[in-house]
Amino acid sequence: MLTGIIEMVTNPYLMPILLSFGLIGIAVELLIPGFGIPGIIGIVSFVLYFSGQFMAGFADPLHILLFVGGLLLLILEVFLPAFGIIGGLGMISIFSGIVLAAYDFKSGLISLGIAVVITTLVVLLVIRYFGHRGVWNRFILREQQRSELGYKTSKDHGNLLGKEGIALTPLRPAGIAVIEGRTVDVVSEGMFIERDRLIQVLEVQGGKVVVVEKKIEG
Repeated sequence: MLTGIIEMVTNPYLMPILLSFGLIGIAVELLIPGFGIPGIIGIVSFVLYFSGQFMAGFADPLHILLFVGGLLLLILEVFLPAFGIIGGLGMISIFSGIVLAAYDFKSGLISLGIAVVITTLVVLLVIRYFGHRGVWNRFILREQQRSELGYKTSKDHGNLLGKEGIALTPLRPAGIAVIEGRTVDVVSEGMFIERDRLIQVLEVQGGKVVVVEKKIEG
């Protein structure tokens, strides 16, 4: 019976199916919050794939570690966005583990290619119909919140010249200030300015806003 299972999961026609279900499961879990049926199906599919290749003598622990390490990197990318660098390394690690675990490199590469195409099509459909619920929404909301709090791009700083504000953090010399109700990254003219001190914009150099402490007369 065990031999039959091994032969089934290492079948070149079944491998792309297992990999497709596995990749789709991972992708959907990353796109839609909450661990559910897609994740379970994905895990089961990869367990069948790697256990079959391992018991058949094709895969070794290093291949499995590459795959698991890649998954951890993908999860890390979700919670600690690094401009796709960590996620890219994770995908390379996952794909390497999958291909190297196959009974031959060419078969593994073909199976992975088919699975990637199928997964891409499914992911596009998921994004189209469920994208508003995706985990990336937190990053979109984060940018919206930053804008609402007053964070502006450098091209918006020109009208701050001469305006007064309050140092939100100590300026050593860089820090953050609230000017005209906007939260802005600023730098003092060179002097240390304590938090909550009144400041005035001395000059704007592109994205650099230079401020000085404004003394309160009387």
